[in-house]
Amino acid sequence: MTDHSKKTPSAINYFADNPISTASEDLLQRSKFVERIVREIKMTDASQGYVLAVMGQWGAGKTSVLNLVKERLSDSGTILVEYNPWLLSGVEELVDGLFREINAKLNKKGVKYRAAIDKIIDYGEMLTPLTSVPVVGAWANGALMPFQVMAKHRNLRTTSVVEQKEQVAEALANLDSSIVVIVDDIDRLDRAEVREIFKLVRLTANFPNVIYLLSFDRIRVENALAEDGVPGRAYLEKIVQNGFEIPMIPRKVLTREVAQALDSALEQVKVRIDREVWDDTLLNIVVPAIKNMRDVRRLAMAVRSTAAALTDSVEVSDIVALESMRLFLPDAFWYLVAYQLPEGNSKINTDEIRSKEEKEINISQALSNAPQDEAIIDAFLRITLPTSSYYEPGMFSAGIGRPDEYLRKRRVAYSEVMKVYLEQVLPDQLIAFANVERIYQLTDDSTALAPEFNAIADDELEDIISDLGRFAGEYSEAGLINVIVEILGAMTRLPRHDNRSVFMPEVRYNVTYVINEILEQYRRNGGAVEAAVDAIIPRLRSLSARLEFILLVGHVPDKGRRIVSPSYAQQLQQQYEQDVAVTPIEQLMHEDNLLRVLIAPVYWGSHIAQTIDAAAPLSVHYAVLNSAVGENRCQSSESTRVHRTSVLAWRELCGVYSDESTIAQVYKRMCDDPEPDSAELLELIKNYLDGWRPKNVIEMLNDTE
Repeated sequence: MTDHSKKTPSAINYFADNPISTASEDLLQRSKFVERIVREIKMTDASQGYVLAVMGQWGAGKTSVLNLVKERLSDSGTILVEYNPWLLSGVEELVDGLFREINAKLNKKGVKYRAAIDKIIDYGEMLTPLTSVPVVGAWANGALMPFQVMAKHRNLRTTSVVEQKEQVAEALANLDSSIVVIVDDIDRLDRAEVREIFKLVRLTANFPNVIYLLSFDRIRVENALAEDGVPGRAYLEKIVQNGFEIPMIPRKVLTREVAQALDSALEQVKVRIDREVWDDTLLNIVVPAIKNMRDVRRLAMAVRSTAAALTDSVEVSDIVALESMRLFLPDAFWYLVAYQLPEGNSKINTDEIRSKEEKEINISQALSNAPQDEAIIDAFLRITLPTSSYYEPGMFSAGIGRPDEYLRKRRVAYSEVMKVYLEQVLPDQLIAFANVERIYQLTDDSTALAPEFNAIADDELEDIISDLGRFAGEYSEAGLINVIVEILGAMTRLPRHDNRSVFMPEVRYNVTYVINEILEQYRRNGGAVEAAVDAIIPRLRSLSARLEFILLVGHVPDKGRRIVSPSYAQQLQQQYEQDVAVTPIEQLMHEDNLLRVLIAPVYWGSHIAQTIDAAAPLSVHYAVLNSAVGENRCQSSESTRVHRTSVLAWRELCGVYSDESTIAQVYKRMCDDPEPDSAELLELIKNYLDGWRPKNVIEMLNDTE
């Protein structure tokens, strides 16, 4: 970065949204807040249990705070139980999972905890249905055979639940250490799962020496707990005995982190900077618009991409201001900068604004939803767009600069410089990135997302999908489902054979790689992938899209990426095979790559879903044979020329048609009644029937030399 003083590097990676894990990484001065929580845990009388909560909005740093609490408690003798409810459902499974985690921790503490372990096992087995008793038996390291487990289960039923609970309470009361159960990311569960978690807490919260430390966005959880006119807050207050709200980041600290993030983003970029404008932009537009460290990272990523493309063609302070508005006040950005608003995605009544005389409008009030947003818009007009018709300098203002000054400084207040930012014509990649943020903002709304995807030009589709992969780990469950459905639906628009080098991955591989990254990150964050797949499959509009997805997530040798379990993958495969088998071939012929749809079960060791008789309609045969056409590409290391040879998936065709003689009969019918532009296809079929086969790679390379 040119003419921009360097600051001490921060320990935070501004291009990865990961929580901190140790106090040495704490740059937001959370130590006193963490100490409050730790002190409360140590001073709490947990003789009847206790429930604490760390509350804050998404991105506020709740997980980082929990990590710091765990670090402080790790040497205190406290038994820490990290409980992840993501992969469990139902109160019984949740109870079972909780006791399993507690038991595992106590087992590590030695034989003196044996009595407590035995009572917890008994109580857990009593609350678990008989069908799951063998699973609970695993707590005892497989010591009981299934029939012994069932006998034990019957014996336990002779004791009341209340008595069992009292025995557990007595055993826990005799422990010389407290058990702190940490439950994070409750607000990322759906409504039903949130309610189940709090049922579990209510069921076990009064056990002695058990302290719950929950983490969630209070508003989201209160909305999930509300029922029949009873506010969720009232229910929450009955369970949580002490709540800690994540403190706001001190403005001085936030300003420092924003400045360092932008330093990192611009470290290797040649930029044009006006120091006075930079400081004014940072303090009055950027910092007030940012709420948490996640926003800091989003801005750093956006600025890095845009500045790298525009370099010094636009003043960097203006780039930062425009990107801040685009990310955090998008309606104001689109209205003030591009003189339009995204269709169906605006909270602003543009008709109402346009119906008034310009002098009667306070545009900052009209475009903002909060007083602080109004101040940001005012600052944006004053600093970045002083030539806008909406800016009123006021009597004590220094006024508007001269156009030639804005041009020399490459300020967007000069219209031609603004065009450089808006049109961003340099790399094709940047065109996609300019749209992808807006598309990402719509992913939670399937109704708004679908038309946005449909409006993407085919030649921009690959870049936009690739950039959507940048947000892996950021999607909500609904957003993840919606975006994958749209990506899979758009794959038919991708070029089947393009002019890229043979050393570049095929476009369809790039797209499926993005889906894989989104799902893998979702799984690493604790997301229930199979539940997401269950929601995606019914919404896919074609069998070919479903097949692409099954091959991606399933357990197909050398094909699937093994994201789901083998048993679940088998269910998906069997259902696909059944659906293809019962679908009339006249309907299947409209599928993208019909041949692949038919032979797919062979990939996972089954048989072809449907075979085709020679007497089928010619339109069916043309669809099958056209879908069998592929391309062998060869390129020598000494030439940029790519040699292409059209080929047929002949072995697969012989499987679908049973043998070559059937293909010969079909070929004769096609020659008698050829479709327009079918000459090359017919010639290719004839070559195969005459015994021709494509050369292997070595032979093709020899031909190119």
